[in-house]
Amino acid sequence: MGGCRLPIPIGVVSSGASESRASVILYDGMEKLVKNESLVVIRNKNGGDVLAICRGGRGVNDNVRTASFTPGIAYAKTGRTPSSVKEFYIFNLEIIGMMGENGLEQNKLIIAPTSLVEMYIGEDDPMRYLCNSDLTIGHYWAEPRWRVPVLKQYINYHIGIFGVTGSGKSYLARYEVIPFLRKAGYSVIIMDWKGSDYAPYFESSIPLDRVKIDDPTVLRYFNQLTKNFGYLEREENPVSTAVEQALRRVEWRGRPPEEARSLIYQHAKLILEQNAKKIKAETGQLWLDRLDSSFELITEEEVERFLGTIEPWQILTMAKEKGIVVIDMSKGEKEQKLAAFYSIARYLKRLMENKQRLDVALVIDEGPQYAPWQPRGLERDTTDIIIDLCALGRSYGLSIVILSQGMAGEIGLNAAVRRNLNTQFIGRIHPLDFEEAQKLAASYYISPEILLTLPEGHFYFLGRMNPSPTPLLISFQIKEGS
Repeated sequence: MGGCRLPIPIGVVSSGASESRASVILYDGMEKLVKNESLVVIRNKNGGDVLAICRGGRGVNDNVRTASFTPGIAYAKTGRTPSSVKEFYIFNLEIIGMMGENGLEQNKLIIAPTSLVEMYIGEDDPMRYLCNSDLTIGHYWAEPRWRVPVLKQYINYHIGIFGVTGSGKSYLARYEVIPFLRKAGYSVIIMDWKGSDYAPYFESSIPLDRVKIDDPTVLRYFNQLTKNFGYLEREENPVSTAVEQALRRVEWRGRPPEEARSLIYQHAKLILEQNAKKIKAETGQLWLDRLDSSFELITEEEVERFLGTIEPWQILTMAKEKGIVVIDMSKGEKEQKLAAFYSIARYLKRLMENKQRLDVALVIDEGPQYAPWQPRGLERDTTDIIIDLCALGRSYGLSIVILSQGMAGEIGLNAAVRRNLNTQFIGRIHPLDFEEAQKLAASYYISPEILLTLPEGHFYFLGRMNPSPTPLLISFQIKEGS
């Protein structure tokens, strides 16, 4: 079809409209065309054109109301069709803004009842009214030609992508979020928890066991593995101190696991034997006994997890050179994955504390693994450092992108982390997140039931990067050969 199609009239504004809320009574037959999330323009009789979204539709027929007995119900009971004379259809209208010369503005005029409402279709793209941006993400759900613009200046206010398994989170990140981050000038480091969602799709991939994890993080892992080498958490711990010194002084990385383990053990033992000369023999022997029992747990397999030699600065350099680098975490245990992430995050934090601008996006798949509702052990460290990265990133060009199956509670992200994600993409949610959905519904006319049944690849886009004050339902298409 050639040319631009104008919006088509669908109804008029009903009584009770305000400057921020309204309802439309549909013309006869329009209920078969107008859908939930259709974009419309209100030709306000009080002045100006107002862009809005149809949400929360309902049909009304007083002949078949169930609160009391009516002649229509009598007809229905006998199997005959009640009269439709009093039947009409209404949609709530969620206001986006007044369409001014410089784009959208806040609507401050009361919307007059009986104002004409028209619906956008085809090539007449209403997205052009939102903002002037060369960055887009996906398209408005109803029309692939309507690319949805994003506000670049809020990328480093951090992004959350939420949805159950099968909702399309990884596809959204892979085919839309990461490309627009690259277009915005960000280098991207991806923490691929399963090693299957990103590593096979990008050229630069680093296996987890090749990543060098800094000595303090390795020690923290050993402390957790051995229950603090047999000491209370706040108690003076000479064994842990000796192992820490051994990790720093011995060249153990890049060696065979059995050799690396032996070097750490022997050097720690030597330190304890030298220190034991200054104290009682029984205490010195206790130190050595606890070292021996701890190294029964610190096996060659445990040491092998930390033999990697690629340092965080090299990962960052590779991301800057290649544009995107993936850490393939498929072959590691959870604690090793957390330790590798913590080591990389510590390095990025240190750079920002030294006032260095990064222009880097850190994509964290399976977010609750790093920052769960109630973190324990290394999870506490990774949760805290994500919060720190978010705080610093807003000033120094680091964007945190976190993917999660759940939003809140036991299946979701830590609340303190989620509060830092100022842009959110919400796909089909888990039933345990129904309460969170109700909060969203109360603000934007979005039915919680809709969030429970969204099709794959459909997400509500809301927050700082969205030029619309109300969430927009977006989708995306994957090009062949991508």
